[in-house]
Amino acid sequence: MRPSLSTTARPGSRIARRLSLPLLTSALLASLTLSASPAQAAGCAGADLLPAVASVPTAKSATLCLLNGERAARGLAPLSSDPTLEDAAQGYSLAMVQQRFFGHVSPSGQTITERLADYVAPARSWATGENLAWGQGPLATPAAIVRNWMASPGHRDNILNDEFNEIGVGIVGGTPSGGLPALTATYTTTFGARTTSAGSTTRATVASSASPSPAAKKSTAKKSTKRLSAKQKRAISKRCHRVASRTKASKKTRKARYNRCVRTKTRAAQR
Repeated sequence: MRPSLSTTARPGSRIARRLSLPLLTSALLASLTLSASPAQAAGCAGADLLPAVASVPTAKSATLCLLNGERAARGLAPLSSDPTLEDAAQGYSLAMVQQRFFGHVSPSGQTITERLADYVAPARSWATGENLAWGQGPLATPAAIVRNWMASPGHRDNILNDEFNEIGVGIVGGTPSGGLPALTATYTTTFGARTTSAGSTTRATVASSASPSPAAKKSTAKKSTKRLSAKQKRAISKRCHRVASRTKASKKTRKARYNRCVRTKTRAAQR
């Protein structure tokens, strides 16, 4: 069985409006003849072991180690782990296994932008990307997954994107096709970059061919006073209830997730 891979990159900016590049085509690699660098794998503990054997935390560390090794070999700065991206990546890997789907949009229609609402909420400009994969047996190790991402142009572009500086790694035993957790694993790596200082922009704005006009800059610098209608509030509440209950969690966690979602979507609607 070959590992299944999928990738997307999505930049955006609050200076003008949220923008995105087209999703990169999902890829199923036809060949697995490439081999990982022995030296690189040896330097990342657990890289050649199944997550169920090495433990998920070890597999996550190995995956990040391997990705940063690929970046370092090309003179790029390392990615640092971000808790918000980490939670989103882990939750999405779990959702794909539990709900038996594989792709960047969930069966309920949730997109990467919606999953990362908490991450981009405080940013003036931002960029995010996502690589997905699942594998079985030797093809489910961190070394095998990273090796095959690097062999796919779209996945490789996300890994070597010098704009990204943060990452979340999510690994769950099992696959969207129902593989045994002890022998398989599903991976999500969520990349990010944010700019929060006033007047500065990220390269995502340039990549999206969008330059805000002076009027747009002026208007977005002001605090919004737009009032939402009762209909808009009900729509936000309904959507956030779905977001809060998308995965199993305690009542306290669901409530906190709901409140964050309402704040984020209300601010967005008031812009």
